[in-house]
Amino acid sequence: MPWPMVHFAVAERVSLSKPSPEFLLGSISPDAIHARDPVTREEKGATHLMNEGEFPSVDTLKKSCLTFLHKDKDPEWKEFVLGYFAHIYTDIRWTHTLYADFEKDCTGDADSIRAIYNQEVSQAEFHLLRSEAWAGSALAKLQRAHAFAMEPFVKQHEVSEYRDIKLAWLWNHRNEPGIRTKYFTEEKVKHFIRRTSSELLELFRDLKLTPGGVLHR
Repeated sequence: MPWPMVHFAVAERVSLSKPSPEFLLGSISPDAIHARDPVTREEKGATHLMNEGEFPSVDTLKKSCLTFLHKDKDPEWKEFVLGYFAHIYTDIRWTHTLYADFEKDCTGDADSIRAIYNQEVSQAEFHLLRSEAWAGSALAKLQRAHAFAMEPFVKQHEVSEYRDIKLAWLWNHRNEPGIRTKYFTEEKVKHFIRRTSSELLELFRDLKLTPGGVLHR
């Protein structure tokens, strides 16, 4: 799964460089389950609408998105929901593209592969943080975003706690590995962001929705 800066980069492009704070927060909130301790594998999958280890179809994703959008008329809630479902779609595409290539090309035991993955995606986070003009603004927006519960998946305090954890991690430059990436290069990651953003824009247009403060009902 991609880490927060990739999700924020997708949010920036999908929102035409004007993502709302709640869209940004929603875009990492399926992972807020990690603020829960202990947490089961099934609970992690449930936040991403997975069924028996399989991601939902795009049609299922669209229907679920509309269901949650209609639960509240609050524009901030709707932005949060769009971000939440943008996260799931981005994870699906990452798993089927960059991560699939990584699994095919990276050799070693499970622990070493996981360590390489964590190092590379950590470096990708700091590449984006340093190279993208919108990065500082996005983190400032994220800090002030209103947190919502996404019942029955994640609770409001989990979303808020996870946001604080991720901000603290990104603000601490000692977390940068300082490595040359092999599998998740800047070029590959930015190409993924561009392609996934275009696909998401089409998905939202199909639903007659535009994130970033404007919602066509």
